[in-house]
Amino acid sequence: MVQALCTSGNHEGLKCGVHGAAVALAAMMAAYNIAACCFRSDRHLRVNAVVYTLAVGWEVKQTLHHFHRSGSATMPVGAATVVAAEVG
Repeated sequence: MVQALCTSGNHEGLKCGVHGAAVALAAMMAAYNIAACCFRSDRHLRVNAVVYTLAVGWEVKQTLHHFHRSGSATMPVGAATVVAAEVG
């Protein structure tokens, strides 16, 4: 079961959701640390703000990766050509 979950192309929606939740959590932690930096001058708050902000960027990248994989896996190859012809 773990191998099937970890295989590229399988359960991409679930993986996208997990990384999306990580984006939300990291964003809240970054926001807290940035706000705390405004009121206290603790060095660890500044370090945490940078780390969590970088984590948000990383998790957004991972979320989009799984989102695009799930979208391309469900659309047949010919459907993209038909949609492009109708739009253009």
